[in-house]
Formats: sequence, C-alpha cells, structure tokens
Amino acid sequence: MLQDANQKIDRLFSIDLLKAISIIAVVSYHSVFVPESTYPSAFRLMDILFAPFRFCVPVFLTISFLLLKRSLEKKAQAPLYTSFKKRLTRLLIPTLFWGSIAVSLRLLGKANTEESLIVLILQGKIFPGYYYLLVTLQFLPVFIVLNRQLVQVKNFFIILVLQLVALSIVYASNLGMLPTDILIFLRSASRPFFVYWFVYMSLGAYFYNNWSKLVRISNQISVLVKIILLLSTSLIMIAEYNYLLTITKGEVVPFEYAMFSCILSAIVMFVCFSSIEENQIPSPIRTTVKLLAKYSLGIFCINGILSLIFLQLCSHLFVGMNFTFPQILAIKLISCFFLLTVSLGLSILCERIRLRNCVS
Repeated sequence: MLQDANQKIDRLFSIDLLKAISIIAVVSYHSVFVPESTYPSAFRLMDILFAPFRFCVPVFLTISFLLLKRSLEKKAQAPLYTSFKKRLTRLLIPTLFWGSIAVSLRLLGKANTEESLIVLILQGKIFPGYYYLLVTLQFLPVFIVLNRQLVQVKNFFIILVLQLVALSIVYASNLGMLPTDILIFLRSASRPFFVYWFVYMSLGAYFYNNWSKLVRISNQISVLVKIILLLSTSLIMIAEYNYLLTITKGEVVPFEYAMFSCILSAIVMFVCFSSIEENQIPSPIRTTVKLLAKYSLGIFCINGILSLIFLQLCSHLFVGMNFTFPQILAIKLISCFFLLTVSLGLSILCERIRLRNCVS
C-alpha cells in the first residue's frame, strides 16, 4: 500500500491543483492595497464574503505533512536525525531569507524598533504569511518522531478530538467563559501557536497512508455532489466566521483559522479534488496549475512582502477616499491578479539567479 501511495503521489496532478487553488486564495487575502479606512461600510462584508477562502492554509499544511510523510517513507532506512537535518535546512532557507528581507524593509522604513521587530518575528507578523513558515518549523521534529503513530486510525481520531477541544477552549475564551489571562496569552502568542494547527499534521499523514482509498471515494462522488459539498462548506465557513467576528467584536485576528469549519474545509477539498487527473484539464490551465504549484512557496512569501510595500504606497495615494462594495471588490480582484502575476514572475527570476531553495 505504501509503495503504491509513493508511486501515485510522486508527481500527482491533484496535489498540484490543490496547491495552485490554495495559493490563489492566499494571494487574495493580501491583495487589497488600500487601507481599511477607505471602505469602512464594505469591510465586514468583504471579510465575510472571502471567509471560505480560509481553506488555503489548512490545505497547504496538510499537503506539507503529506509530502513529508512520503519523503520519510522513501528513506525509511535513514536515521531520523538525517531526515530531520535535511528537512530543517530545507525549511530554514526560505524562512531566514524572506524574513531577513522583510526585516530589512521595515528597518529602512524606520517604523519599528528592534524590540518590536523581534515581537513581529515571533508572532509570525514580520510579513503576511510568515507564521506559516514558523508553524512548519515547530511541527517538523514532532512529525518526524511521531509519523508512524499518526497514520493509525485510533490516533488520528484522538488527535482530531484534541484539536476540537483546543478550538472549543479558544471559543470559550472569546465568550468570556474562561479567565481573561488565557485570551491575553492566545492573542500574544498569535497564529504560530501550535494549538491551532496540529490536526493538519495528522491529516497529512493519514491521507498519505490512505491515498488510494481517498481517490476511490472521490471517484465515487458525482460532480454535482462535490459542488454541493464545496458550496455547503463555504456557507458553513461564512456562518462560523460571522459568529467569530461577533464574539471577538471584530478583533478576529489571530483566531481566523481557529474555526471548526477550517478542518472541514481541508477534508472536503481533498475529497473533492484527489481524483482529478491531468488529462481532465485543458492544456493552458494545466500549464498554469503546474507553474503555480511549483513556485507556491515563492509566491506565498513574495506576495506577502509585496503586499506590505503596495499597502504603504497606496495608503498615501488614496487618503480620504471612500470606496463602495463593488469598487473595493473590483480593486481586490484586479490587485489579486496583479500580485499573483508579479509574485510568480519574481519567483521564476529567483530560481534563475540560483535562489531555487527560496521559491520552490
């Protein structure tokens, strides 16, 4: 079964497709370059409308651990330390490289003290999306040590239940049912805090070990049912995010991924897309999917840094303006295409100047 999974996941188009869809969703969150003060009446509606796109980080984390599991299985005879060292180096290169660029830009802007920069780094806020790199780093040793236990059905459900309990505590804290110190700590720890993410480690290992079964289930589900599943999940995510906005009084960060529906979205995305094969997709779209998937790491980091630069520039250009909902939606869609294209182009350029490990 593992050998079969290895052969199928080696260059699986459905994984590339999930990465491509997810990176577009990531960029969409960073693509409004005008300050929130320019669209106060449309801000909440925009936030809620794009809530279903929050599948992106859960899917990326699940794929990351799935591919790590594949790598460990391929080199099952290698010492754990060797696997850990190799993967750690692979993760540290983009983390340090893009983190250093973001720090340099903030120092040039002279808007941050040394102390505040350290806090931003630890909270994963030195640029949008940086927390993702910190999450993968902190779970690396845990996954390598526990990877064989994670694939067991019993352990998978234990971890799932523990994750649901952790998210329930987050909700209870925001509802004032627990001491305020817990909420203060959760906010200070921000998104890299492990309690928001550990279920995706288990999902990645479990999906890898049961890939053939997952594809078989996906093949048995009709296109219509898949569309209904995706739409239903989107509506659930909108409803939960709206509730989260209400109980946090609009201060949803860093809890925007601490939603039960985020876990559901990752599962539904894999169930719906795991059976899609390359020959089912038109050639131009296929080429785009492979490009976005190959450079998803570079796009993830570059778009976050560029979004800060563009936001800073546009904050001066659009002072005093007031955009309606249709206007800000159009700005977001156009900016998303622009940011995605530029980030992809810069990722390809980085590879050509021998910075491949930073972008792919």
